[in-house]
Amino acid sequence: MKKRNAFTLAEVLITLGIIGIVAAMTLPTLVSKYKEKQRVTQLKKAYSILNQAFTMAVNDYGTPDNWGLVVTNTGEVDDDGEPVLDNSGAIKAMSILKKYIKQKSLAEDEIIGYVSSLDGRQAWWPWNASVDKYIFIADGTILAQGWINSESCVNGACGDFWVVFPSRNMKIGVDVFSFEFTTKGFVPNGMQNSKSKPFQKYCSTIDVSVRPDFQGRGCAAWVIYNENMDYLHCNDLSWDGKTKCK
Repeated sequence: MKKRNAFTLAEVLITLGIIGIVAAMTLPTLVSKYKEKQRVTQLKKAYSILNQAFTMAVNDYGTPDNWGLVVTNTGEVDDDGEPVLDNSGAIKAMSILKKYIKQKSLAEDEIIGYVSSLDGRQAWWPWNASVDKYIFIADGTILAQGWINSESCVNGACGDFWVVFPSRNMKIGVDVFSFEFTTKGFVPNGMQNSKSKPFQKYCSTIDVSVRPDFQGRGCAAWVIYNENMDYLHCNDLSWDGKTKCK
Protein backbone atom coordinates (compact mmCIF):
# COMPACT_ATOMS: atom_id res chain seq x y z
CA MET A 1 0.00 0.00 0.00
CA LYS A 2 1.15 3.51 -0.83
CA LYS A 3 1.65 5.92 2.03
CA ARG A 4 -0.46 9.11 1.68
CA ASN A 5 0.74 12.48 2.92
CA ALA A 6 -1.87 14.46 4.83
CA PHE A 7 -2.18 17.24 7.40
CA THR A 8 -2.61 16.27 11.01
CA LEU A 9 -5.54 17.58 13.02
CA ALA A 10 -3.19 19.85 14.98
CA GLU A 11 -1.82 21.39 11.77
CA VAL A 12 -5.33 22.06 10.45
CA LEU A 13 -6.39 23.70 13.72
CA ILE A 14 -3.28 25.89 13.80
CA THR A 15 -3.86 26.99 10.18
CA LEU A 16 -7.50 27.82 10.88
CA GLY A 17 -6.45 29.74 13.97
CA ILE A 18 -3.99 31.85 11.97
CA ILE A 19 -6.64 32.53 9.30
CA GLY A 20 -9.08 33.59 12.03
CA ILE A 21 -6.58 35.99 13.59
CA VAL A 22 -5.75 37.59 10.23
CA ALA A 23 -9.46 37.91 9.39
CA ALA A 24 -10.18 39.48 12.78
CA MET A 25 -7.43 42.04 12.17
CA THR A 26 -8.38 42.96 8.61
CA LEU A 27 -12.17 42.61 8.53
CA PRO A 28 -12.98 45.78 10.56
CA THR A 29 -10.79 47.84 8.22
CA LEU A 30 -12.45 46.37 5.14
CA VAL A 31 -15.93 47.00 6.57
CA SER A 32 -14.98 50.58 7.48
CA LYS A 33 -13.63 51.28 3.99
CA TYR A 34 -16.77 49.83 2.43
CA LYS A 35 -19.00 52.06 4.57
CA GLU A 36 -16.92 55.11 3.66
CA LYS A 37 -17.20 54.36 -0.06
CA GLN A 38 -20.93 53.92 0.38
CA ARG A 39 -21.15 57.28 2.15
CA VAL A 40 -19.24 59.00 -0.67
CA THR A 41 -21.76 57.64 -3.18
CA GLN A 42 -24.71 58.68 -1.02
CA LEU A 43 -23.43 62.23 -0.53
CA LYS A 44 -22.70 62.73 -4.22
CA LYS A 45 -26.20 61.49 -5.06
CA ALA A 46 -27.81 63.90 -2.56
CA TYR A 47 -25.67 66.75 -3.89
CA SER A 48 -26.85 65.98 -7.43
CA ILE A 49 -30.50 65.92 -6.32
CA LEU A 50 -30.10 69.28 -4.59
CA ASN A 51 -28.49 70.96 -7.57
CA GLN A 52 -31.09 69.61 -9.98
CA ALA A 53 -33.89 70.90 -7.73
CA PHE A 54 -32.15 74.27 -7.38
CA THR A 55 -31.79 74.67 -11.16
CA MET A 56 -35.49 73.97 -11.72
CA ALA A 57 -36.49 76.28 -8.86
CA VAL A 58 -34.43 79.14 -10.29
CA ASN A 59 -36.05 78.63 -13.69
CA ASP A 60 -39.49 79.03 -12.11
CA TYR A 61 -38.88 81.48 -9.23
CA GLY A 62 -35.59 83.22 -9.95
CA THR A 63 -32.58 83.12 -7.63
CA PRO A 64 -33.15 82.74 -3.85
CA ASP A 65 -32.68 86.46 -3.20
CA ASN A 66 -36.03 86.84 -4.98
CA TRP A 67 -37.85 84.16 -2.95
CA GLY A 68 -38.91 86.54 -0.18
CA LEU A 69 -36.82 84.81 2.49
CA VAL A 70 -36.78 86.09 6.07
CA VAL A 71 -33.73 86.08 8.35
CA THR A 72 -33.92 83.30 10.97
CA ASN A 73 -32.16 85.02 13.86
CA THR A 74 -34.39 87.89 14.97
CA GLY A 75 -31.76 89.26 17.34
CA GLU A 76 -34.11 88.87 20.28
CA VAL A 77 -33.92 86.44 23.21
CA ASP A 78 -36.62 84.75 25.27
CA ASP A 79 -36.97 84.63 29.06
CA ASP A 80 -34.43 81.80 29.23
CA GLY A 81 -31.87 83.77 27.24
CA GLU A 82 -32.32 81.65 24.13
CA PRO A 83 -32.43 83.34 20.71
CA VAL A 84 -35.87 83.93 19.24
CA LEU A 85 -35.96 82.38 15.77
CA ASP A 86 -38.21 83.05 12.80
CA ASN A 87 -38.23 79.90 10.66
CA SER A 88 -40.58 81.25 8.01
CA GLY A 89 -37.66 81.96 5.64
CA ALA A 90 -36.34 78.40 5.92
CA ILE A 91 -39.85 77.01 5.46
CA LYS A 92 -40.36 79.18 2.37
CA ALA A 93 -37.09 77.99 0.80
CA MET A 94 -37.96 74.34 1.43
CA SER A 95 -41.52 74.72 0.17
CA ILE A 96 -40.03 75.75 -3.18
CA LEU A 97 -37.35 73.05 -3.31
CA LYS A 98 -39.83 70.33 -2.29
CA LYS A 99 -41.69 70.78 -5.56
CA TYR A 100 -38.75 69.27 -7.45
CA ILE A 101 -37.71 66.42 -5.13
CA LYS A 102 -39.45 63.07 -4.62
CA GLN A 103 -39.91 62.48 -0.93
CA LYS A 104 -41.28 60.18 1.74
CA SER A 105 -43.33 61.17 4.78
CA LEU A 106 -41.49 62.34 7.89
CA ALA A 107 -43.11 62.53 11.33
CA GLU A 108 -42.99 65.92 13.04
CA ASP A 109 -40.55 66.04 15.99
CA GLU A 110 -39.28 62.54 15.25
CA ILE A 111 -35.81 62.15 16.74
CA ILE A 112 -33.36 61.88 13.87
CA GLY A 113 -30.46 61.04 16.16
CA TYR A 114 -27.83 62.42 18.49
CA VAL A 115 -25.05 64.50 16.94
CA SER A 116 -21.42 64.85 17.96
CA SER A 117 -18.50 66.68 16.41
CA LEU A 118 -16.02 64.96 14.12
CA ASP A 119 -13.69 64.48 17.11
CA GLY A 120 -16.46 63.01 19.27
CA ARG A 121 -17.59 65.94 21.42
CA GLN A 122 -21.32 66.46 21.99
CA ALA A 123 -22.67 68.91 19.40
CA TRP A 124 -26.46 68.94 19.80
CA TRP A 125 -28.63 66.42 21.56
CA PRO A 126 -31.03 65.22 20.26
CA TRP A 127 -31.88 66.40 16.71
CA ASN A 128 -35.63 66.54 16.12
CA ALA A 129 -37.27 66.57 12.69
CA SER A 130 -39.18 69.58 11.41
CA VAL A 131 -41.50 68.58 8.57
CA ASP A 132 -41.65 72.06 7.05
CA LYS A 133 -37.87 72.50 7.01
CA TYR A 134 -36.75 68.97 6.11
CA ILE A 135 -37.08 66.67 3.11
CA PHE A 136 -36.93 62.89 3.59
CA ILE A 137 -35.94 61.40 0.22
CA ALA A 138 -36.52 57.84 -1.00
CA ASP A 139 -33.18 56.34 0.09
CA GLY A 140 -33.59 57.60 3.67
CA THR A 141 -31.41 60.70 3.35
CA ILE A 142 -32.68 63.84 5.04
CA LEU A 143 -32.18 67.28 3.48
CA ALA A 144 -32.45 70.00 6.11
CA GLN A 145 -32.58 73.77 5.69
CA GLY A 146 -30.58 75.58 8.35
CA TRP A 147 -30.67 79.25 9.30
CA ILE A 148 -31.46 81.83 6.63
CA ASN A 149 -29.61 85.13 6.35
CA SER A 150 -31.69 87.20 3.96
CA GLU A 151 -29.42 90.22 4.32
CA SER A 152 -26.31 88.42 3.06
CA CYS A 153 -28.42 86.63 0.43
CA VAL A 154 -28.35 89.85 -1.57
CA ASN A 155 -24.58 89.31 -1.83
CA GLY A 156 -24.91 85.61 -2.66
CA ALA A 157 -24.81 83.76 0.70
CA CYS A 158 -28.36 82.87 1.80
CA GLY A 159 -27.81 80.45 4.68
CA ASP A 160 -26.68 76.98 5.63
CA PHE A 161 -27.98 73.57 4.57
CA TRP A 162 -27.51 70.00 5.80
CA VAL A 163 -27.43 66.58 4.20
CA VAL A 164 -28.07 63.97 6.89
CA PHE A 165 -27.76 60.18 6.87
CA PRO A 166 -29.79 59.44 9.99
CA SER A 167 -28.79 56.99 12.67
CA ARG A 168 -29.06 57.04 16.44
CA ASN A 169 -25.52 58.37 16.91
CA MET A 170 -24.14 60.64 14.19
CA LYS A 171 -21.02 62.70 13.63
CA ILE A 172 -20.64 65.90 11.66
CA GLY A 173 -18.42 65.05 8.69
CA VAL A 174 -19.37 61.36 8.82
CA ASP A 175 -23.17 61.22 8.85
CA VAL A 176 -24.02 64.94 8.77
CA PHE A 177 -22.61 67.22 6.05
CA SER A 178 -22.70 71.00 5.84
CA PHE A 179 -23.38 73.13 2.75
CA GLU A 180 -23.79 76.81 1.97
CA PHE A 181 -27.10 77.79 0.40
CA THR A 182 -26.23 80.49 -2.14
CA THR A 183 -27.81 82.32 -5.06
CA LYS A 184 -25.74 80.11 -7.37
CA GLY A 185 -26.62 76.78 -5.79
CA PHE A 186 -25.52 74.57 -2.93
CA VAL A 187 -21.82 74.78 -2.19
CA PRO A 188 -20.22 72.06 0.00
CA ASN A 189 -18.28 73.54 2.90
CA GLY A 190 -14.52 73.01 3.02
CA MET A 191 -13.85 73.91 -0.62
CA GLN A 192 -10.28 74.60 -1.66
CA ASN A 193 -9.30 78.15 -0.60
CA SER A 194 -12.47 78.46 1.52
CA LYS A 195 -12.17 81.30 4.03
CA SER A 196 -15.30 80.62 6.08
CA LYS A 197 -14.82 76.89 6.82
CA PRO A 198 -11.42 75.71 5.54
CA PHE A 199 -10.92 71.97 5.33
CA GLN A 200 -7.80 71.69 7.50
CA LYS A 201 -9.42 73.50 10.43
CA TYR A 202 -13.06 72.43 10.16
CA CYS A 203 -12.47 68.82 9.12
CA SER A 204 -9.93 67.88 11.77
CA THR A 205 -10.04 65.24 14.46
CA ILE A 206 -7.32 66.97 16.48
CA ASP A 207 -8.13 70.71 16.43
CA VAL A 208 -10.29 71.17 19.52
CA SER A 209 -10.21 74.97 19.21
CA VAL A 210 -13.26 74.71 16.93
CA ARG A 211 -16.50 74.48 18.88
CA PRO A 212 -18.22 71.06 18.71
CA ASP A 213 -21.21 72.07 16.55
CA PHE A 214 -18.81 73.40 13.90
CA GLN A 215 -16.09 70.74 13.96
CA GLY A 216 -16.72 68.59 10.89
CA ARG A 217 -18.50 71.24 8.83
CA GLY A 218 -15.52 71.50 6.49
CA CYS A 219 -15.63 67.90 5.23
CA ALA A 220 -18.38 67.89 2.58
CA ALA A 221 -16.33 69.28 -0.31
CA TRP A 222 -13.50 66.83 0.38
CA VAL A 223 -15.83 63.84 0.21
CA ILE A 224 -17.52 65.01 -2.99
CA TYR A 225 -14.42 66.00 -4.95
CA ASN A 226 -11.70 63.69 -3.56
CA GLU A 227 -14.14 60.79 -3.13
CA ASN A 228 -12.74 59.55 0.16
CA MET A 229 -13.02 60.07 3.92
CA ASP A 230 -9.35 59.56 4.67
CA TYR A 231 -9.38 62.56 7.02
CA LEU A 232 -10.70 60.01 9.53
CA HIS A 233 -7.43 58.08 9.35
CA CYS A 234 -4.61 60.62 8.91
CA ASN A 235 -4.11 64.31 9.72
CA ASP A 236 -1.74 65.49 6.99
CA LEU A 237 -4.15 65.82 4.06
CA SER A 238 -4.51 69.03 2.06
CA TRP A 239 -6.07 70.24 -1.17
CA ASP A 240 -2.67 71.18 -2.58
CA GLY A 241 -0.80 68.14 -1.38
CA LYS A 242 -1.67 64.71 -0.03
CA THR A 243 -5.29 63.74 -0.81
CA LYS A 244 -5.16 60.14 0.48
CA CYS A 245 -3.56 58.52 3.51
CA LYS A 246 -1.73 56.04 1.24
